[in-house]
This record gives sequence, structure tokens and C-alpha cells, in this order.
Amino acid sequence: MIRLDNIVAKIKPYLTSDDIDEVKKAYAFSAKVHAGQKRYSGEPYMIHPMEVTSILADIKLDKESIITGLLHDTIEDTLATNDDIEKLFGKKVFNLVNGVTKIGQLKISSKFERQAENFRKLILATGKDIRVIIVKLADRLHNCRTIHYLPENKQTDFAKETMDLYAPLADRLGIYWIRTELEDISFKILKPHEYAEIEYAFANKKNDWEIYSTEIQGLLQDQLDKYGIKASIQSRFKNFYGIYKKMLSKNLDFNNVFDIKAFRVITNAESDCYAALGAVHSTWRPIPGRFKDYIALPKSNGYQSLHTNVLGPFGDKVEVQIRTNEMHEIAQYGVAAHWKYKLKHENIASKPINFPDSIQKIFDTQTLNDPKEFIDAVKDELITNFVYTFTPSGDLKELPVDSSIIDFAYSIHSDIGNSCYGGKVNGAIVPISYKLKSGDMVEIITKSEQVPKRDWLKYVVTSKAKTKIRSAIKTSLITDSIKIGKSVLSQKLLSYGINIDKKEVLEKLKEFSSIKKIKSLDEVFIKFSLSQINILEILSFMGIDIKNKSKATKASRVIDSSNAIVVGGNDNVMVRLAKCCSPIYGDEIIGHITIGKGISIHRISCNQILEIDPSRRIEAKWDKSFASKSSTKLKVSCFDKPGILSEVSNTIAKHDSNIITINAKQISSVKSSIYIELLVRDAEHLNDIVEDLSSIGDVNNVERLRNMNLEQIELNL
Repeated sequence: MIRLDNIVAKIKPYLTSDDIDEVKKAYAFSAKVHAGQKRYSGEPYMIHPMEVTSILADIKLDKESIITGLLHDTIEDTLATNDDIEKLFGKKVFNLVNGVTKIGQLKISSKFERQAENFRKLILATGKDIRVIIVKLADRLHNCRTIHYLPENKQTDFAKETMDLYAPLADRLGIYWIRTELEDISFKILKPHEYAEIEYAFANKKNDWEIYSTEIQGLLQDQLDKYGIKASIQSRFKNFYGIYKKMLSKNLDFNNVFDIKAFRVITNAESDCYAALGAVHSTWRPIPGRFKDYIALPKSNGYQSLHTNVLGPFGDKVEVQIRTNEMHEIAQYGVAAHWKYKLKHENIASKPINFPDSIQKIFDTQTLNDPKEFIDAVKDELITNFVYTFTPSGDLKELPVDSSIIDFAYSIHSDIGNSCYGGKVNGAIVPISYKLKSGDMVEIITKSEQVPKRDWLKYVVTSKAKTKIRSAIKTSLITDSIKIGKSVLSQKLLSYGINIDKKEVLEKLKEFSSIKKIKSLDEVFIKFSLSQINILEILSFMGIDIKNKSKATKASRVIDSSNAIVVGGNDNVMVRLAKCCSPIYGDEIIGHITIGKGISIHRISCNQILEIDPSRRIEAKWDKSFASKSSTKLKVSCFDKPGILSEVSNTIAKHDSNIITINAKQISSVKSSIYIELLVRDAEHLNDIVEDLSSIGDVNNVERLRNMNLEQIELNL
């Protein structure tokens, strides 16, 4: 069991005695507020912050980070307050603790969004101070080390989240040893049989490899001494998950993954690295295509080293990595090593650390609002395989594998991406779907009238390109919705003698939007195009009584709903109701001329109609003599109280509506969603039912299930 003395021994070489006193003070406070709490293992809860702090001490983080390790769960899991932390340990420590604190108090609708929001908070916090994410990684690492104490169903979810998010993040930050440990623990949970096979094979060969490694190290040292190169040599084994990935990607069995055994040559200077490479290649024959110079072209996380594979003395393939002491420290500790060097040379508070571009790209995703879109963007930026391409002027561009011409265009500038028409690769014209390869020289062809298209999303992999394309499509869809909504509303009002272009009519519509708490007149048109505002509401507000007029129409006749539509002034046209949006009598509708299937009738809120060539759209309206019922669906979000289902059913029955199906789904311990399919006479009848259901005390929201709503236009493209 770890003790305070163990932590003090780790931090004593690099922290002052005053710093250590502050750490002891934090330990005493944490032990006091966590007193009596237990973990799943049955151990005192205090073991967890102690282990997290020990990991941070191994990385040699500063005083504030060490104290944060001890306090990181106090705000969430104890009676300690924000004021307590800030008053006792200062604003800097409070900000770090607050950044790491989990988001249990947020009301989030689903498990996935809860994960996304937590991760977003984590990333946003690191935009201000990278230490937050390092503490969080240490927290995740210790929780992984004790994962076997969790219930089995939680182990899988925890391991998947770790593999998807935290291990790649540790890799992106360059903290190699944390990444490999997170991967192996998660791999053991997610793929137990594969893990066991590799573990068994490794155990059988381990002794032989250790003897082999000692011999190779001796031979390498002799060669370096022969050339007068001062260096130390280490041997290493690839982690189990790394072996598994190599076996999958190369279709190899365990015995043929030759870089399981590798050697590091650590020198004092960069020039010695290249001299050592010469010594290795003059002794053993290099394998063609297996040399990488990460010193001249560092990885995105700052990693530098020479990698070569050679045929060793016994005919085996051997990997050799060559780097300086400083490169080795950065390879092991990544961003934490950058922090350490900054501590030596600069005032931390005066200037932010200049982190590698890949880390900054993660921070750039903080402008995203939708949790799913955000987490997809973060995953995109955590991709660890890249291609290296060049602009015509010779600037290097690092992009994820499978990046296209469009990704490259957006990496230069958003305006270049938005107007991208094609590209030239190595002088040859290629389509925008072309997948870039390392070494490609890329020139972007633009056109001023070009705009991003939905199809582009099939060809891009970078989060920046996806975000910019989606943003442009959203703007286009909203513009279309305004245009369609205004056009249809104008026609409807004109049939009642109201000209929408008159100043007094526009003022009346603005007054309507104000009463309905709608932000602008454009949003009135959007909501009308989405059937979220009914023409009856607007006419009623303007004082026009259409009920009496409807009574004066010819006698109702019961006909099939698909025959109750007048298209282009003609009621003798073959029409069919589109299944994608299921319009009912009274909905604002529009026709789409199809090939060989007549006219397809959509609600004007349907996203499919927005994508159709405007020349194929045609005006459509309901026959006023229609007198049958149509099927529609509602979702009722409510508190899970006894009798709520009965109250909802009775409310619908009062309106002379038949329920076809009704199902309830529990969302949480206190909330449920009720899904109802019912028959209604028309849109006005449906609106009356929705209003009555919304007035039930335990009902939070009632919505008509449709193919697209306003939120989907804004977020879910």
C-alpha cells in the first residue's frame, strides 16, 4: 500500500521543502474529507488519490499538479466546497481541480452524450492548462489498474471508453508508457482470448529473448565503442496490444512480428544519432523500406528518433531506435517533458507552452456544440496514422491516412476548402475524392461560384473539413427553409386576400413572432416550412375565422388520403404520400415529380424535398372535402409516475381519436418516453391533442415524430 512517504521520496529531488509542506497539507485535507469512503475493492478511498499522485510524481509534474492529484475528487465526492479548495490551496490549484472534476450534476439525456460532455469538459479545460488532462490520464490509469473490481458489465464499457479516447489521447500527448498500459489493460478486458494467446506465447519465449537481448546489446556496444560513440543501450518488448495490432494489420502470426524485440541507442547529441546509425548499418544489413527519420520529420506529438530494421547476427530481424537523452525523455513523458523543460527555463504564468500542432488541433474542436459531433471530431484528431504531403511552395502538411483533396484544401484555409473544385497531384489533375499519399505535391483548383456539397462528407476524414462542410450545408438548408416557408405562407395568405409584402402584414407577423417568443421573422418562415407553425394559428391571430368558411364548402366525402390532394390545380393526378414524412390532412405539403411513379407528396418540413431540384417541385394542396382520418405518431416525454400512461390515453380519447399503438420506454429512474400512433382528422385536430397533452402536469414535452425538425437542421447533418 502506497504511503505519503513514498510520494515525498519521489518529489523531494525536484520540489522545494516549502512545496513539499503544501503537498503534505493537501494530503491531510484529502484524508480528512475522504474519511470513511470505500472503493469497489473495499480499500479506503484515499488509496485512489494517493496512487494518482504517485503517477504524477513519476512524471515529475509541478507542485500544483501533485496537489491536484490528491484533491481531484474532493469537490465531487466529498463535502468539500470550491471555496475550501481555493481558500486553502489557491486559485491555480482550484482551477486544476475544477477542470478534472467529473460532471455528475449536468442533465444529459443519454449515456453517449454523458461521455461526450465529460470529454468535452476535459478538452476545454486543457485549452487553458494542459496539466488538467495529465491529471485526468493519471486518474484513468489507476482506475484501469483496479478495473477488475468493477462489475463485469461496467468493465467492458470502461475499457472501451479507455481504448477509444484516453489511450489515443495519451499517445497524442506523447506519454508512451501511459498509453501502452491503458491499451494492454483494456485489450485484456475487450479481447480476453486474444490477450491470453499472446501472453502464453510471450511467456514461452521470454527467457530466450532475454538471453538473446543481452547478446545483441553486447554486440551493439562493441560497435559503438569501435567508432568512439558514447551511448547507452536498452532493450524493450512491444506491448501486447501493439503486437495484436501488428498481427492484424500485416496478417502475421506471433512468431513473425519481428519488432517485438527492439533496442534503443541513447546518445548525448543529435550528430551522434546519425553516427550510431552508420555504425549499425555498417555492421548489419538494413532491410529496405524499414528506415524512418523522425528526427528530421518529427511526429505530430513531438516524438523524435531514428528507426531502422536490420538483419541481426543470427539472421533475425531486429529493430533499432536511436535518439538523444532529451528525445528519449520526451518519448517517454511527451507533453509532461515539455512542461518539465519549461519549468527549468521560463516563468510558467507568463507564457503558454508552445505545444505540437496535433494538441492544438484538439483544442480547436472546442467550438462544437453538439456532443456527438464534438466527440467524433476529437476521435478524428486522435488518429495516429498520417500522410505527409506538400504544397507547391514546399510547405509540409500532415494529414490523417485516407485524407482527400478536400481535406488538404481545408488544411490551407477555410475559404480554399469551400471553393475547392479539384486538384493537381504531382502535376496531374485528380478528382476531389483522390486519397493522398505521402510525398504528394498538391495544388488546389478553386472556382468562385463553388460551394460545399453534402457528397463531400463521403470523402473527408479531418474534423475541420467535416465541420466547415456541415456549417455550409446548414446555412444553405436554413436559407432554403426560409425561402420555401415564405413562399408557401405567402400563397396561403393570398388565398385569404392577405398580401405578405404589405408593411402592415409584415408588422402583424412580427407581432405574432414576438408573442410566440420566436426570435425573428425568418425563423417564423423556417418553423412554418417545418410544420411547426400551422396556418390556422396565423389566420386566427390575424382575426380571420376560417371555420365558418369551411362549413360552407361542399359536403364532405370520405376518400383515401392519397386521392385528397390537388396538384397544380388538377385533382386527377396520380399521387402517393411519401413514407419519409407521412403527411396528414392539414399539413403544409408540396409535390415532387418522380419518374414513372407520379407525384410524391411531402410535408414541406421534409429534408428530402429540400434536396430535390426545385424545377421538379410542384404546388400541392388538400381537397377541402376530405373527411377521413390519417395515422400519425407522437413522442411524449414525461416523469415516470404511476397512472401517467392512463392519463395520456384518456386525454387522447377525449378528442375522439383512436390509438393504434402505444409503448412506453424508461429513460432513467424518473423519466420515460411514451410513443403513440393515433388517428386524427387533420392537423388542427392533432394540434388540439398536442396542446391538451402538454397541459398534463407530469408531461415535459410532446412532439410529432417527423423526418426532420429545426434542431436537426442546426446540428445533425
